[in-house]
Formats: sequence, structure tokens, C-alpha cells
Amino acid sequence: MKKECRTFLLVIFIVLFSFFLLACAQQQMPISQESVEMASETVPAPVLETSPIETNNLTVNQPAIQETKVQELKCSRKFSPQFNAGSYYQDALFDAHFHMPPAFEDEHEESPLFFPKGFRVPVLGKEITLNEILCTFDKEKVIGAITFNTWEYEKQEQSIQNLADMKKQLPAGVHLFLMPAELEAKELDEAISSHKGVFDGFGEIVFYDPDREGATPDDRISLEINNIAEKHKFIVMFHPDSGQETNVENALKKNPNVKFLLHGPQIEDSITALIEKYPNLYYSIDTILIRKPSFKGPLMYTVTSKEEYQREFTQNFDVMLNDAVNKWKRRIEQHPDRFMWGTDRAGDWHFDEDVSVLLEEYTRAFIARLDPEVQEKFAYKNAERLIAER
Repeated sequence: MKKECRTFLLVIFIVLFSFFLLACAQQQMPISQESVEMASETVPAPVLETSPIETNNLTVNQPAIQETKVQELKCSRKFSPQFNAGSYYQDALFDAHFHMPPAFEDEHEESPLFFPKGFRVPVLGKEITLNEILCTFDKEKVIGAITFNTWEYEKQEQSIQNLADMKKQLPAGVHLFLMPAELEAKELDEAISSHKGVFDGFGEIVFYDPDREGATPDDRISLEINNIAEKHKFIVMFHPDSGQETNVENALKKNPNVKFLLHGPQIEDSITALIEKYPNLYYSIDTILIRKPSFKGPLMYTVTSKEEYQREFTQNFDVMLNDAVNKWKRRIEQHPDRFMWGTDRAGDWHFDEDVSVLLEEYTRAFIARLDPEVQEKFAYKNAERLIAER
């Protein structure tokens, strides 16, 4: 009897326990279903993928954000004028005078006009990178440039090969000119011939350099360089010294098939007359576009620091702009196919973002004051055509 009683109680316990488990399971079902429904409505977090972005015709891998608002490219910059200059030119630019920083320490003698106290050139790859330079071009809407490139004489072949390697990393609109420096004509010809397609011209060749005292645009060495330029269909860019107008004319006469690009304050008073006589002559108005009326030298090369440049630039913006318009507007409009814009950047702080902003605003304010039919020619088309038709 006791055994039967125990069995009966065990059966009752099992039945009650089963009902208990069933009730718990039913109670959990709605919660589980609700969780599934909520999960199906949750928006997934943005997924980062690497996609190519073209910057100045260079393809760079950067994160592309999906399912979120498209962000501005790193190398873009909204043009936000700081000065009340009225209208501004809005289109593309071509820097026809740009000193590419060398990949080695390059010393410059100080000159009261061109290299003030403290002037130094940054080292490419160490103090400034090629990507940073191209990024600045993008921000300023610079679609091309004529760059002047130095090299180490003791490491001639390797230096020129380094420039050839750099050329492969550049957009199609950025052109390399080789500074002949100490090379003899035969060595120069061999260097160019062994690196075809790398260079488009010679320059900048300077004649105001104290180390080249007595050198002129029509001396034996210069004429030999011009002959090599004609052979390779190169442009020759040089900066004459004061009192060398006759020498410049002789060079233009002796090489009528070579296109010459000049710049500098030493020749500015004679340039219009020379342009009218010689169809193979061009002139870039670059750093001398920004200078105080009482100064012959450009502001960029008469101050000793970025801070001084910013201060002088801000205080004299209007007077410098008006003086530049009075000086150059008529000349450019009379010869709309022969003048072109540039910056003449070379020193370390010349490449700073703060300076870039000022240069761009001044440039766009100046170009806006030219005849609308001339603006794009001066800004970029003349330089592009000079390269294309060489």
C-alpha cells in the first residue's frame, strides 16, 4: 500500500512539473519574437571600404563611407576670401614658375634682393612630401605646373634617375624642367637622351647669381644649351640680370625655333618691346605680382619669415593689388597669348597652408580685373599651349 502511494505521488509530481515547464516556455515566446522583430528593423552600422579617389589625376586609396553622408576630399578647400576685393576669378590655374624642393640639402647664398636672411629650401621627402605639394595644387585648383628641378653633381646619374622616378608619380599636367647647373653641353645632351620623356625644358637658368659672374644669355655655354634645347624641342626658361637686354635679344635671334620663357624684375621694363619683336618669347608674372609699390623686389623674397609675410600682405593687400593691375593689366591685354601666371615658390614657408590661402586669393582677385576674354589665357591656357606647341 505504501509503495502504491509513493508511485501515485510521483506521477502527480511529474504531471505538475510538466505543466510548470510548459507555462514557462509559453511565457518566454512573446519576448523572443519581439527581439527578432526589433533586430530585423535595426540599421546596420556604416561599413568602411577602401575605394580609389582621383586627386590631380593620381589615384589614391582612401576610406569610402557607405550609407552615410559623402564627405569632402582631404585635398579640397572651399575658397573663402579674407579681403574685400570684389569679384574673383573662379576657374583653373597653371603655375608656370614653381621650384620643386630637392631631395637633398641645397644651400643658397643670401642676397638682399632674392634670398633674405634665414631663407632655406625644404628637403623633399623629409620636410615636405610630394603628396603635400600635389594636395596644395588641388586646393588652389592648379591643374598644371612648370617645375624647376635641381640635382647633385657628384651623384649625377642617380639624381637624374630620381627625378625620372618622381615623374612617374606626377599628374600629366606637372612638367619637369632640368636646371643645367655644372653640366657641359655633351653631358647634358647624354643625360636628356637617356631619359626621354622625363623633361620638357631647361631652367630656371639664373644670370644674377654671384657664382656666375660674367655669364650672359648669349655666351658660349648658354648658346650650346639652347642648341640642345632645339634638338630635343625643349623650352628654355631663364632669369636675366640687369642690363642684359641686348644679350637676351641675341639669344632670341640665334635660336628662333626655341621657345624662351623669362621672368624677373630685371627685364620687366623691356619685356613688352621684346615680346613685340620675337614670337618665341614668353613671360611669367609670378612673385613680382605681389610687392609693395616702393619695392623692386617681390614681397616673398624681401621678408624674413612667414609671420612677416602675412603681416605685410594683410596691411598692403589693396595697394599691392591696385599697383599690380596698373602695372600689368594693359600689357597682358595687349599681348594676351604671351603672359602667364606663376608663384615662384621655393623657400620652406612658401609651401605653408596659410601662405597658399593668401596667394590664391590675391591671384584670383588680380585675374578678375583682366578682360574676361583674357582671364583664362593668363591663368592657365597660355602655359598649357606653350608646353603643347614646343
